[in-house]
Amino acid sequence: MLRRMVIAAAAACAALGGAPAAMAEPNDNLYFDKPGRYDTDVPGMNYEARMYAPCDNFQLFTFGRGRGGEPLQCHWIPNQWPPVYTGFWQPSPELFGVQEPGTPCPQDQAAAQAPDGRPMLCLGEKGWQPGFLTGSGFWPA
Repeated sequence: MLRRMVIAAAAACAALGGAPAAMAEPNDNLYFDKPGRYDTDVPGMNYEARMYAPCDNFQLFTFGRGRGGEPLQCHWIPNQWPPVYTGFWQPSPELFGVQEPGTPCPQDQAAAQAPDGRPMLCLGEKGWQPGFLTGSGFWPA
């Protein structure tokens, strides 16, 4: 009697445990927007970026997308103690694809990428300028 109950319980656990895997579709994720390719994405985009995770591309091709599709940028943070020699994924302003330096831009604090892979920031009347914004201000790239 006890043996039959144990076998029945084990069979029920095996059936319930395998059900979610059987229902999943290939390449399925839990986010409704299915992050991947957006109209404003740039060459070299990292689709595996995670907010505040370490990164090493903080000079060229610095943009990525987070889990919900939010734009992120790899920044090296100076004067860290203890010293850290990697960058970290930080929130990025709205991304506007690949742009030419000096051309007009749609809004202040917008981000883009130069054709050579450098990050750019919209500086109003100055247009797109290679560089990035930090807590200390705009840094040319």
